[in-house]
Amino acid sequence: MFHLDRSAILTHDRLKFLHDVVPIDEHLDNIEKFIRICYEEQGWQVAQSRRVIALRATDQDRLSSAFKASLYLGKYRDMANTNRFLHNMVAAGHSYEPIRGESVLFLFIGVGKTVYDHLVTYTVGRPTRIAGGQRANVPWGFELPVEARNPDEYEEELERIRSVIRLAKQERVEQMQAARAKLPVGYIMPPFLMEFSEEALIKTVFRQRLFEKGAQGATVDVVADMLNAVLKIDEEKWSFLIDYHGPHLQQWEKAMRTLRRDKFTLADIADKLGISVDEALERNLYDLLIESVGKLPPSMWERER
Repeated sequence: MFHLDRSAILTHDRLKFLHDVVPIDEHLDNIEKFIRICYEEQGWQVAQSRRVIALRATDQDRLSSAFKASLYLGKYRDMANTNRFLHNMVAAGHSYEPIRGESVLFLFIGVGKTVYDHLVTYTVGRPTRIAGGQRANVPWGFELPVEARNPDEYEEELERIRSVIRLAKQERVEQMQAARAKLPVGYIMPPFLMEFSEEALIKTVFRQRLFEKGAQGATVDVVADMLNAVLKIDEEKWSFLIDYHGPHLQQWEKAMRTLRRDKFTLADIADKLGISVDEALERNLYDLLIESVGKLPPSMWERER
């Protein structure tokens, strides 16, 4: 039976929840109950990673992509071969059609508006977005930026959010669609849903927000939760896809460009690493290249930290 890991959400060190004005515990009780009824009891495997819950991955046991890959390749005798798409199509660099129509539905709880804005920019491969209209729903609190150096400086933001809730919901002086203009950009969104095709996840969302350096810290945290959630559902599939699209590709591309431009020899590589040529000859060549000419510069966020 699915149990929502509330501590991973409510005790997060950058989240400040407004339990005094929002019945958060009651909301979480109901969300947990209806995840069981609407997803788990219908046969879907539900997986949580901190603030992200994968409610429904349509390619259950990889059988749907197996059937489609077999049809694509004209292999009719073993259409339940769950390795065919990964080993015969991904490994060969062929079409991703078998998972283009397969999707994962994510529920986000305790995620700030800034991260929501980063994720909502993805429209291709995102068939579903369910976010409670801010005209009616209220924020749950405030999310401190990952890069915040003085957390105490943000205490006033919580009071700003409280005043908006009082203004619109308790005193009814203003409508929520007007009062929300007073909200700080880092307010915690009410729980929201986003669904992505598996192709969009591995080729775009995970690549741009996680594998490549430069994404904002809070967004990296949440997208890492998305990846961990799908790994819990099908570790073999997603580990295989990461191997072909993961963070090492950026290093490999840099290494190849550098080698082509500078025409390095093995002796040059050894010199960059501070080892002898004899030592280099004993080492794994791939590791040597990644550690030397494939080393990436720090991102803007890393430099600021």
